Order: sequence, then structure tokens, then C-alpha cells
Amino acid sequence: MAHPEVSARSLFGKLWYEGTAEPSYVYQSSAGEDTSEIKYSLVPLVFGTIKATVFAMLFAVPLAVLAAIYTSEFMDKHVRRAVKPTIEMMASLPSVVLGFVAAIVVAPLVRDILPTVLMSFFVVPLGMLLAAYAWQLIPPHATRKVRSGVKLALMFIVAAGSLALAASAGPAAERALFKPSERERWVMGGSFEPVNDTERPAWLGNLKSLSSEQQRRLRVENDLFFQDGKVVRAVAPSDARKIEIDTILAGSEAAAPSIRTWLDGGFGGPWPGWVLVLIGPVAVVLSVLNAKFVSRAFHEKLLHLPRLTAALGETARFVLLIGATLGVSAGVAALLSGAGFDPRDSVFGSFNQRNTLVVGIIMGFAVIPIIYTISEDALSSVPDSLRSASLGSGATPWQTAVRIVMPVAASGIFSAVMIGFGRAAGETMIVVMATGNTATMKWNVFEGFRTLSATIAVELPEAPVGSAHFRVLFLCGLVLFAMTFILNTTAEAVRQHFRKRSAAL
Repeated sequence: MAHPEVSARSLFGKLWYEGTAEPSYVYQSSAGEDTSEIKYSLVPLVFGTIKATVFAMLFAVPLAVLAAIYTSEFMDKHVRRAVKPTIEMMASLPSVVLGFVAAIVVAPLVRDILPTVLMSFFVVPLGMLLAAYAWQLIPPHATRKVRSGVKLALMFIVAAGSLALAASAGPAAERALFKPSERERWVMGGSFEPVNDTERPAWLGNLKSLSSEQQRRLRVENDLFFQDGKVVRAVAPSDARKIEIDTILAGSEAAAPSIRTWLDGGFGGPWPGWVLVLIGPVAVVLSVLNAKFVSRAFHEKLLHLPRLTAALGETARFVLLIGATLGVSAGVAALLSGAGFDPRDSVFGSFNQRNTLVVGIIMGFAVIPIIYTISEDALSSVPDSLRSASLGSGATPWQTAVRIVMPVAASGIFSAVMIGFGRAAGETMIVVMATGNTATMKWNVFEGFRTLSATIAVELPEAPVGSAHFRVLFLCGLVLFAMTFILNTTAEAVRQHFRKRSAAL
């Protein structure tokens, strides 16, 4: 063989490398010593490409599609002529500029105000929805006098107010949820005792230092702690000693509530993390169940009530849905925590400044103009006769947009999403500049990754022509081509299905 270090198994299978505890997927094209083995598994690179694309699309698709619906169905034509070209101009921003902004501006900002950033993902949509429900309480003769440009300005004001609320609610939630437990505070304050060697967990062996993950495992599985190089047990202090511990820890940065310390496994249990993970999915599930089983009967009862009373009823139902979301999320989080599951072993983990969250946000902004433009064109191309028929039958503008216009334009919207997906999958410079380029295989949103395209861009100039490394990089390009080809072929089949369904219209 011309290149014995490369085979199908080494490229796509797990191998047991020297010095590792188990077989794994590893990509390491260079090493500090000539004796080290080069590893060319492409699986971490494929995983990184998928991870980057998924998080970017989670951020971009809702914003782009909802913006397209608003501009095509609700915005005044004169305002639309200014707004649409402005959003489309975002597509002209070079990727290297976006990557530079991500690395120099966004990443440090996210690091410094992480609680605010995470809280804004919940508070901003919630604030916009509450403002929409409050708008229903205004008499129709007053809302009809408000111009489209003023409505758009009001939306920006609500969004800015929601961000300001998130800026105060985020640190408050951090102080309330992401803090050391009582027993952890005892140990930090010096109220502990060493354990005997017979009580020392067998998996520790003779380790003299532990990583944050190992210390978390020690706390969860054995209710023990690692302090000053020793395995210790927390000892309940007296009341006077508790006051002394509180005084000692009052100015201690290690004991201060911190979501980043919690992510690194420094203290805290899994419950607050599960709540953070579950709020979004639970809200979606409850909203779907509410629309399917409750909305129709509820709306029938509202038909016979005065408009203001009906609007108050809708607002009250939305507030109850928010309460139910929080309650169910907290309950499921308690069940998962009690079963021994920790989100820091899956979607969360150690915090790195250049991480998936930053890339998802910036890459999402790069993809939004493409999805928005094609979706808006597809929605605008729906015949006005369908809108008029729907409105004449008594449907509201929102019902018309969601139940009539969107199904007809579904093939165009789906095409827009797939084109955006392909754009995100092939992105290079944002990934190179905004991630640590570490070929890991974890879904941790606060950790970096490495993609196929970034690997080609970084390593191809240094790879000797004709070498195994050189050929592996070309194989990376072929794999990326195969991924996008399969995706686009599947998308075209789905698009044709949607198109045939609405062809009669």
C-alpha cells in the first residue's frame, strides 16, 4: 500500500490508539513528536459540520421565516421597500468580517454576560408575545390609525425593553440557581474531615489531582469532596461556625454564584441546567397540545363575549401556558436529576470562550438573508385571491397567513431553508476564526468543534503534495460534496411533493 496509515476503518471507524482507555474517533493530522501516531478519522469532522449547521439553523430559521411572514403579510408596502433590501444587504457581508467580529467582539461579550445572553433567548420572544396580546386590548379604531412604520418601531422598542429585562433577570437567575449547595459551602469554608483509605472510591486509584468532571463524579456518586489534594467528607458546622463560614465566603470568588463555574463542574447539581434545557422544548410541546385540544373549544366560548373580555381571556390563557411550561420543566428536571442524569454530560459542559453558541449566532446572521429573501418571495407570489377569499370567510390576517398562504408557499420556504442549510454546512471563515478548531464529538453548546471545510482551509497549504494527509484533505472535500448532494436531492424530492400538493391552487 502506498499509504498504509490510511484505511476505511481508520477514516470512519473507531480505533484503539496507544495511551487511550478505549477505542475512539480521533483526528490529529500532526504531532509534536515524530514517534506519535497520526490519526485521520473523518467522523469528528463530519460531526462538527453537522453540529455547526444544526445550531446555526436553529437560530436562523425561526427569525428568517417569521420576518418573511411579517413583511409579506402585515407590513405596509412602502415600509417593505426599505426593509427588504436592508435585510438582503446583510448577505453581502464577507464571511471573514463576520468571523473577525465573532472572535474579537461577540465571543468576549458572551463570556462576560453569559447569563444575560441565555436569558435573552427566553425573555425576548416572551416579551414580543406579551406585547402582541396586549395589543389586542387596544380598541380596533385606535390600532387602525397606527401606521406600519410606527408598528415596526414599537416592535424594536419592545425588543430593546426585553433585552434590558434580560440584562437584569439573567444575573438574578444566576444568583438564585447556579450557586454552591449548603454542603459545598461547608467544605469551601473548611468544615470537613478526611476519609479513610477504605472509604476512598476504587475508581480514584492513586490520583493526586482530579479534573472538574472527576470532582463532580465524586460529589454525585459518593457524596465526597476533593479539597487540598485529599478526599474529604463535609461536616455539619455549629451555628457559630456557620456564621464564620458565611463571613469567610462572602468575598470568595470561588463560592460566588456563577453559571460558568457550574458549567465547569465546580459546584451545583443538575436541576437548574435541566430547567434551562427543557423550557424551550416543553413550551413547543404544550403549545401544540394547546392548539390541538384546547384552542377550538376555548375560542367558541369567546365568540359570545365582548372583544375586551375575549382579549383578556386570551391573555390569561397565555399566562397560564407560561406557568405550565415552567412547572412541567421544573418537574421533568427534578425527575432527570433524581435519576442521576446531568446535562453537563451532554448538551452542556466546560465553558470555552470560542464555542458553538457564538458560531451559531454569527453563522445564523450569515444565513438569515438567504432564507428570508427566498421565503418572502415565495409568500409574496401567492395569489391575492386566496387571501381575499380567506379574509372574506371570516379568518383573521394571522389565520390567513398561517393556514392559507404558508401551505401554498411551503415548497418555496422549504427550498429557502435547504439553501440556507447548504450555506451553513460549507461555511469556512466564521468557523476557523470563531471556534477553537478542536475535533471533539460532544453536543456541548459551550465547546468548540472542527468542520470539514475549516480543516481543508487550514491544513491544505501545509500538506505535502501526494502525501496521505494531502489525499485525506481531498477526501474531506468529497465527503462534504456527498453530504450536500444527498441533502439537496432529498430536499428537491420534498419540494416537488409540496409543489404538487398546491399545484391546483
